[in-house]
Amino acid sequence: MHRLWLMLFLPAALSINVGRVQAADLASAMQQCLQLAAEPARLQCYDQLARSLTAIAAVPAVPAVPAVPAVPAVPAVPATVAPAADPVQSFGLENRAPAQQIADLRLEVKSVRITAKRRAEITMQNGQIWLQTDDSRFDIKTGDICRIERAALGSFLLNNGRSNRNIRVRRVD
Repeated sequence: MHRLWLMLFLPAALSINVGRVQAADLASAMQQCLQLAAEPARLQCYDQLARSLTAIAAVPAVPAVPAVPAVPAVPAVPATVAPAADPVQSFGLENRAPAQQIADLRLEVKSVRITAKRRAEITMQNGQIWLQTDDSRFDIKTGDICRIERAALGSFLLNNGRSNRNIRVRRVD
């Protein structure tokens, strides 16, 4: 019977006590809810307080002082920002350090070495070393202008520019 009384008469009592809460009254309204002994009553008080706060937040605030047109500020560059790395030099090193990403890269082959696992280790003119990760046969020679592009799941494809074939590669250095 006590619980039924709370369910029937508590909403009316809470609407008188809590009502539409302003920001200055928030602490006192929360104190009123905190002082309620019955858990359902306290919960309903907090729920009603939250509803009234969302209703206040939905109403746009009226500025007390008329708005003065603001002078556009010049964005300041923080002094702690490090200079961005060259995207060509950082291409393929995304897992080591986040940097700017470019879609593809064209580099000249400096040397090609075949590893013990019969995979190509390709050294580019800029010093980057790329290692073939798949087992496909691929014709690549010193002096070729190769295109390295991003592929799925963080992998890279190398094309020698003379055929339509690609090999998967990863950056070693």
